[in-house]
Amino acid sequence: MHPFERILSVSTEDIELELRGVKEISWADFWLNPRKLRGSDFLMRWSQGVWSEKRLIDAINKTNLFYAIPYGPSGTAPTDDVRAFELYFERLEAAGLGRIKRPDLLVYKISDKPFVDEFVAKIGGEEELPFIIEDKLQALV
Repeated sequence: MHPFERILSVSTEDIELELRGVKEISWADFWLNPRKLRGSDFLMRWSQGVWSEKRLIDAINKTNLFYAIPYGPSGTAPTDDVRAFELYFERLEAAGLGRIKRPDLLVYKISDKPFVDEFVAKIGGEEELPFIIEDKLQALV
């Protein structure tokens, strides 16, 4: 199943709304907001994970011995544009992230920082890392 469809999927048992006599529902009148399907427990753990990841990167980078960058997808899909939301998952799938699990961080010796910064800048910044196929990142890995 496509990642976008998996995110939006809801079994009929979870839907408490019955639509009788409705012939057509346009997207603008769509009742189910897919971004609200996650429970607060998931959102709390996700937020804690992002916070922890940032604290770990900060701590590693302050050692002056090592340099860390985020590598796996840690962000969220866009929430203000349905098409951007769908494209986010299409880009992740095109990069192969449905088939592999990337580590959250990459850690380098501080002497490798100039190479890492230049490589990451050439690909469009850290936020683009999750959307690039693994083969093209071998020099970085």
